Amino acid sequence: MIRLSTLNIKEIERKGHWKYNDPEITGVETSSLRIEKGYIFVAKHSKTKTSHGAIFSNQAFKKGASLIITDLEGYEYAVTKGFNSDIPFLLVENVELTLDNILENIYPDKPKFIMGVTGTNGKTSVVNFSQQLIEQKNKSCVTIGTLGVDGVLSLRTENTTPDQTFIFRILQMAKSKGANYALLEVSSHSIVQRRINGVVFKVFCFTNLSQDHLDYHNDMETYFQSKLSVLDTLSSNTKIIVNIDDKYGELFYEKAKSLGFQIETIGFSEKANVKLRAHQDTSDIQSVEIIKDGLLHRFKTLLIGKFQAINLGMALLTCETFGFEFAEIVNYCNLLKPVPGRLEFVGKTKTGASIYIDFAHTPDGLKHLLQTLRTLTKGDLILVFGAGGERDKDKRKPMGTIAHKYCDLIYVTDDNPRHEHAAGIRKQIIKGCPGAIEIADRSEAITIAINKANYDDIVVIAGKGHEQVQVVKNNYFPFSDFEQASTAIALMDQITHG
Repeated sequence: MIRLSTLNIKEIERKGHWKYNDPEITGVETSSLRIEKGYIFVAKHSKTKTSHGAIFSNQAFKKGASLIITDLEGYEYAVTKGFNSDIPFLLVENVELTLDNILENIYPDKPKFIMGVTGTNGKTSVVNFSQQLIEQKNKSCVTIGTLGVDGVLSLRTENTTPDQTFIFRILQMAKSKGANYALLEVSSHSIVQRRINGVVFKVFCFTNLSQDHLDYHNDMETYFQSKLSVLDTLSSNTKIIVNIDDKYGELFYEKAKSLGFQIETIGFSEKANVKLRAHQDTSDIQSVEIIKDGLLHRFKTLLIGKFQAINLGMALLTCETFGFEFAEIVNYCNLLKPVPGRLEFVGKTKTGASIYIDFAHTPDGLKHLLQTLRTLTKGDLILVFGAGGERDKDKRKPMGTIAHKYCDLIYVTDDNPRHEHAAGIRKQIIKGCPGAIEIADRSEAITIAINKANYDDIVVIAGKGHEQVQVVKNNYFPFSDFEQASTAIALMDQITHG
């Protein structure tokens, strides 16, 4: 049993009505929606100056919170909003440092080996490949990222990197289930918002950086600085792995080097410590060579594209840092499966066209995807894609331009328009690919594209990947690119046999 006094909180003052001076504490939360009986609700300042987390104090107290911890600003904000005067408030000077301390006391148990990976593209793949390699060794792990929580636990998450309280709770739950390995995708938002503070990483990877999230960061320099700032939160014992082929990877490397981190670089260029070579043998088999410490390792994999070779290389280096023998785990690479929604093969049509889905939703991600498929396409390369609403608008025309450069036929359709006017999004994309065919209904666009494809053509449906819903205003409609494409292929078969 944990009492408030055991948390050693540096309190300034207590406000409201305290039924117990030293209440029992069962947990801690920053989201009033996840409060349970006996929890502390930590009310942090908001991203906007006109609001504060303390506005949810009444809601948290009704759900069973033992007390509210906030700063003087938060308390005064709650007073102006007419909060329940019976709520016990504990005021502190620094809410975020107080939360760090509480989390460490309430959730002290974590897996011994923790990896974090950040970058615009590739995070999910690095985590998933690392997970598969670890599980090939019959070891238990937990993953947290775009695909939710997986491994010894299975949970859905709203964000790539959940909030700090959720992460600590998941890590302790995973440890209790026997997981000694944890793999986390780390978004730029989570670094800025301190969601990973207090997590001790054994290894941290940087994949790449390209245009994305500028609706949040405003410009590329701010976006990169948010990624770079993670180095200030890492232990000096953290091993850093960097894709040195990426221009921002070079800058990340230089900063990490200046701070004294142990670093390993990987890439296809000669300047990499760990050098890669890759050759696409067939449409679904890639040969990879890794030169490490003067030794050459060769293997074949079902993972397509040079970008996946780098992601897989990072996963191998992660597992080596965790203590696995590099030469041994390389032997498992031919057993690895593609990540759901990442250049995932759906099937072949009766006419001989190959259908894929992919999560590519940035200019760089789309470019690498189409470059890879262009080399595999003996016929036409057909693309179905759109762009998410209420997200970085400046990337829409460039994505259209990239599509125009590599594709023979383009269908521009809706992605997740959210509250934005869908037709306006499509119009911005088509400025970059004026010859594209515009079809608002995504299911119709997918069906038409697949029916249009002939022998040796490739159809790729990009943007949503693994996602199971389409977001239109406040509605979440069930929708899967994989299921829709599979249905279109099946209907073609029925017509052929009809």
